[in-house]
Amino acid sequence: MNLSKPIATSLYVGVAAFFLLSVMAGLIGIIPPAFGFFPALGFHKLSLSSWTQLLHTPGFFKMAGLSLWVGISSTVLSLFLALGTISSAWNKASWNRITHWLSPLLAIPHIALAFGLAFLIMPSGILTRVIALLAGWGAPPDWNTVKDPMGISLIMLLVIKETPFLIFVLINALQELPINRLLGIGQSLGYTPWSCWVKLIWPRLYPMIRLPVFIVLSYSLSVVDIPLILGPDTPPLFSVQVLYWLQDPDLSQQLPAAAGSITLFLLVSLAIGIFWVVEKLVSCFGKSWLTFGHRGYAFNVLPFLFLNTWRGLLVLFSGALIALLIWSFVWRWRFPSLWPTQITLRNWQNAWPQLAEPVINTLVIGLISASLGVLLSIFMLESGNKFCSRIKPYLEKTLFIPMLLPQLSFLFGIQILMLKGNLDGYLWSVILIHLLFVFPYCYLSLAGPWNHYDERHTTLALLLTHSRLKAFWNIKLPMLWKPIMASLSLGFAVSVAQYLPTLFAGAGRITTITTEAVSLAGGNNRRLTSVYGLVQMLLPMIVYMLAMLSARWSLLKLRKRLV
Repeated sequence: MNLSKPIATSLYVGVAAFFLLSVMAGLIGIIPPAFGFFPALGFHKLSLSSWTQLLHTPGFFKMAGLSLWVGISSTVLSLFLALGTISSAWNKASWNRITHWLSPLLAIPHIALAFGLAFLIMPSGILTRVIALLAGWGAPPDWNTVKDPMGISLIMLLVIKETPFLIFVLINALQELPINRLLGIGQSLGYTPWSCWVKLIWPRLYPMIRLPVFIVLSYSLSVVDIPLILGPDTPPLFSVQVLYWLQDPDLSQQLPAAAGSITLFLLVSLAIGIFWVVEKLVSCFGKSWLTFGHRGYAFNVLPFLFLNTWRGLLVLFSGALIALLIWSFVWRWRFPSLWPTQITLRNWQNAWPQLAEPVINTLVIGLISASLGVLLSIFMLESGNKFCSRIKPYLEKTLFIPMLLPQLSFLFGIQILMLKGNLDGYLWSVILIHLLFVFPYCYLSLAGPWNHYDERHTTLALLLTHSRLKAFWNIKLPMLWKPIMASLSLGFAVSVAQYLPTLFAGAGRITTITTEAVSLAGGNNRRLTSVYGLVQMLLPMIVYMLAMLSARWSLLKLRKRLV
């Protein structure tokens, strides 16, 4: 594709401005309500009453501390598990198995997995039934394994979902480093392979994935929908408390909600600051350990430990999905039986009339936002070579701002602005808000394959066709069709998982399978919940399979054409 330099520059700056201005407008829009000025609701005077109410909320500091604990601990665990897994699997047969598992792991929405994990680990869940069979129990134990006060089940779910994402970005980052050469140099000096990874590769690898780590940290600390299913209740996480204020029928509660959204932003900034300080301390005081000369023979046990932890994580992941599938067909299942007493299709028959509208909305919003995200990514990547500027890296980073900031901190402000302009409650407004979160994932997943495309294929095609458009359309696009389809399916999965953006932009008039599933989380109807959770899981899986079939068909067509 032949994009001129002015068009490439305009495209880059325009997309970056769209992302930056959207987020900044949301952040600025939330400041007046946080200080008592909200004319639309009848509040015309500036005051600090919302902050006073916020600070006097029972359990305020406990909620903030709990959010920091869940966010930081889950991110640290996910980071070390991702680093340890790729270090243990490098140049081994397990490397291919890990990469094959990544796409389905990334495609499954958090909420569907949260429902499945809850059915697996709850006191009457499948794991407890296995223990009860061995121990001879007749009733479920009085265990607090779901919604536990320390948020352990929530941390477990975040580690299951965020570790694959970090492995995905690590695999892309590894392509920029001479891994085998570094391993060879280290081993020739007597260091073990694992010691080479820790002392030679990790210090160079972490700065390359610092931004994705901060994104995981921000998400884990400020996520709202998963804590409603697995998180503690008394007190809840701070982000959940802010949502409760937002959904309160008393409109005056919108003011502490605005102050809480700013506080959430400050909490995420504090957590990122803690990570940055720890990184500097490790960098400063770890140099002596790096050059101490210890060959790291004690590290030999770590590959076994990390690879088996990864396998355990996959077992939990698979078990959660199986539990979700079984519960969607259960009519009676007495404890401690391992298999339901009565299986039925009645759950699906009862749920189906209410499923049609959310499913159609989910498909329309997801497919359009993912398609736009992929098209925009292709244009951005194609124009990247033309737009040679020192500010290009900074413009690229602005694309990830919506992922880095807490959604509540700027979506509430965007909702206020949309209310003023009467722009909320439309399908297109939901699609645009989804695009803020879909596009960065599409761009991130497509950037690696696109940048490593061998341009000699295009050069040969240019010699034969003398047309850049034909060379792009007939050669480059078919050769990159598989990553394009993978990016599309990932973007669709990201769109399906969006809860707050749909809630705010849809104004309650646009329902998706995710908003309906989360609204069922407060009830005790496991059968209906499992049906909604399973549908939410199946939609991205179906799109992923269709995308991969399309990629295979395109590759076969290209081979036939070349032969």
